[in-house]
Amino acid sequence: MTRRKKVAIVTPGSFPIPGVKSSSVERVVLNMADLLQDEVDVFIFGKKTIEQPFYEKKGSITFHRNYIPANTYIQQTIKQLELLQPDIIQVENRPRFAKQVRLAMPKAKIILVMQSTRFMSLPHIGKKEWAACIDMTDHIVVNSHYLKEYIINETNCPSNKITVNHLGVNLTQFKPKWMKECKASIKQLKREWGVTDKKILLYVGRLVEIKGIHHILEAMPEIIEADPSIVLFIAGITLSSTLQNKEYEERLHRLSENVKGHVFFTPFVPHEMIQLWYQMADLLVVPSIAEPFGLVNIEAMATGTPVIAAKSGGIPEIIEHGKTGILINPNQVRAELISHIPQHFSKPKIIKKMRVECVSHVRHHFTWQHTVKRQLDLYSRFTGDVIEER
Repeated sequence: MTRRKKVAIVTPGSFPIPGVKSSSVERVVLNMADLLQDEVDVFIFGKKTIEQPFYEKKGSITFHRNYIPANTYIQQTIKQLELLQPDIIQVENRPRFAKQVRLAMPKAKIILVMQSTRFMSLPHIGKKEWAACIDMTDHIVVNSHYLKEYIINETNCPSNKITVNHLGVNLTQFKPKWMKECKASIKQLKREWGVTDKKILLYVGRLVEIKGIHHILEAMPEIIEADPSIVLFIAGITLSSTLQNKEYEERLHRLSENVKGHVFFTPFVPHEMIQLWYQMADLLVVPSIAEPFGLVNIEAMATGTPVIAAKSGGIPEIIEHGKTGILINPNQVRAELISHIPQHFSKPKIIKKMRVECVSHVRHHFTWQHTVKRQLDLYSRFTGDVIEER
């Protein structure tokens, strides 16, 4: 009988896994691990909360959690990896961790998974050190062709050392809004917020300047002038309470005062409940001009909600302009939001068609099953074995 391969996944250690306020990195790991465990034994290393055990096994997924200072997290994790001796070590979004693992385990098969440009640039890491980290990995996985080209341009990394693996969405959670089982909840949420007869814009994500939320708030007065029935919901959180982030939140609230009754900041929405907000929305707004992929795009589309987003980063790899959403000029975000949003709502037949196209596009290209199949193929290349699907 063939021995099942052991895959160790080292998360950044910044947020607990699982956790109510985990970042997208932890959510991606959990969604993939749930399917990977059918073919390989998965060992997830992460941060521990007071309530969580240090060691926990769920099916073929084993959690190793460290309740220690951040500066010693990777050292403790390496000790556990040395005992485990996995076939593949997958390091999530932390290039320095990959380098430290390599120095401790020279013969290990190390795959570095990068989800954004944030931890491959200053102030987190210099170009020279980033290139050295790449040299110490066997392979790199990124979530978009945009991110692949970014790495190649910054470091001269060989193209064949980087694999693009688009992320997915859980279709069991993110169901089309027109399904009978969803309609009552959508109606109730609209009633609770007093927006039963409104056209609803939605932003989902971190409340940080790089996400560009101010663009939509600055555009709202003119959008409302064109169509007074439009309202905006902001379902966002600040993961790190820095002075800069707090000042930005205050700026957003000041901008919302200009359009009272048309902008709503929601309380924290757990990810297991976010699908209801996508289902209630008529249009998701993604005003960021530096989005490598953006899970929110495919989550919204899976529920039948089109997206208006800047044509930059990895966004054009997800959204088909005029079919599943609207791509706007990243250099004229405010002006294009003012132009396109009222225009979009004036075309109900096109909206209806877009909703259906959104769901179809996600089901054909962006499910976790698609993502995991590609990842298993990659593991096979590095273990020298074919991992057969059951």
